[in-house]
Amino acid sequence: MVESLAKLVAAGGNHKDARLSFQEYFEKLGEDAEKWGKPLQALLGALEAQLEFETAAIGGKDSMSGTFDNIHVPPTLISFACAVGELKNIISPEIKGEGNYLYLAEHQADASGVPNYVQLNKTYVDIHSHIKNGTIISAQTIKDGGLASAVFKMVVGNGIGADINYGKDCFKPQIGSLIVESTTKLEGYELLGKTGSEDLTINGETFNVAELTAAWEGTLEPIFASKVVRGDTNKTIVKGLALADTPLKANNSKQSTPRVFIPIFPGTNCEYETEHVFVDAGADVHTRLFTNYSEDAISESISAFVEEINAANIVMIPGGFSAGDEPDGSAKYIVSVLKNPAIKDAVHALLKRGGLMLGICNGFQALVKSGLLPYGEIRDLDETSATMTFNNIGRHISQTAHVEVMSDQSPWLQGMKGKKYIVPFSHGEGRFYASDEMVKELAGNGQIATQYIDFEGNVALDMPYNPNGSVHGIEGITDATGQIYGRMGHPERYRKGLMKNIPEMAFMDIFKNGVEWFK
Repeated sequence: MVESLAKLVAAGGNHKDARLSFQEYFEKLGEDAEKWGKPLQALLGALEAQLEFETAAIGGKDSMSGTFDNIHVPPTLISFACAVGELKNIISPEIKGEGNYLYLAEHQADASGVPNYVQLNKTYVDIHSHIKNGTIISAQTIKDGGLASAVFKMVVGNGIGADINYGKDCFKPQIGSLIVESTTKLEGYELLGKTGSEDLTINGETFNVAELTAAWEGTLEPIFASKVVRGDTNKTIVKGLALADTPLKANNSKQSTPRVFIPIFPGTNCEYETEHVFVDAGADVHTRLFTNYSEDAISESISAFVEEINAANIVMIPGGFSAGDEPDGSAKYIVSVLKNPAIKDAVHALLKRGGLMLGICNGFQALVKSGLLPYGEIRDLDETSATMTFNNIGRHISQTAHVEVMSDQSPWLQGMKGKKYIVPFSHGEGRFYASDEMVKELAGNGQIATQYIDFEGNVALDMPYNPNGSVHGIEGITDATGQIYGRMGHPERYRKGLMKNIPEMAFMDIFKNGVEWFK
């Protein structure tokens, strides 16, 4: 329980506002009084801690059968702490800059290990006050790896080193203790040292941070790889470009409040974020769930989708895992719906009258596999067609990546050419694949819209900069008219106050561009 509250405080929460949830896991108790004493002892200790912290547990889960034959789980009580706070007070644990002070907020339990509740309450209140005032800018709890492990984790985040001195066991667990980074000197805490340089120095012994990080990350690399190595390292990269002599076709369908239709399929999971960003952009947003529990329901959904598409200026297919990406491949369910004759005719009519389409993640996969990208129409594909396939690492990825807008020959990307953005990604089949000949054709038409780049701004082919191994670093493409844009990244998932550990994060507002096209 102490550790859960310490983590909450380290993130900027007020432990006085916290509520708890417990998870118990003990061996099968039977009729053994000694075995019954273990969960009783744990729960009495948790009750004491709740009273001392004046913080209540309001939920939990009971798992009281951790026995298989003669094998028993260790007696376990897990505590989760949660509190509501202001976004401006939330901090992350990595070191933020050079020349700052690192302090130890040490918890001194008694000889039997019972927490010093008076000290903890006072320390946590004080830390929260400093976070609100902006003097403490990062904090890390000290767990079973001790102080050395905690400060190393702080260093890894931004690659900013530290020089600290600590006269006690650096690897001793200190549950309830924290290391805090402060921009000014603090009273009442033990000064460990200062931040700076590219190395981590502990008690005069210097370690190269890059080597430490490689050793840390490399432990499980053979079992659970974090990256793959390409074989074609000398491959010539095709870079997207805009065609200066091909201006966008003027839009004659002006609307005071453009109408957006967001179809929702079984497995879609980004509809709420997508709706919010379009509403913020000034659109009239309509959503509709495609229901498939009976033939009548499917027919009704098709009719409703046709009606919505006919009334829309924009159709946006959001991300997710439609039908669980079954059978054996992403977006097949959505593609089957798009190929329904009535819906196909409605989509073609939308494009003919100057409407726009956008597909993100699962939506991008559907646009590619239906032929809408890059061909601009729903059509059957062949072995020469572009496709979306599994990430070359062979599993789902969830991270941010840098992208650059290469061509602004689309209403979605107006005014963005050459701009670079950090965008969230989350997918298992995000690898865009096409032949070199097709990629050159797309580039020649100005259809390569966005590409993955590294920190130096070069088009990236490898992880972590290119998270899925897309050929030529292609993150998103358009059709030849620019009316249809598809991409793997999720700009809709960013809102101010989120991802605060990435200072350069900014909203890539393609949604406003799409809405403004009709105003």
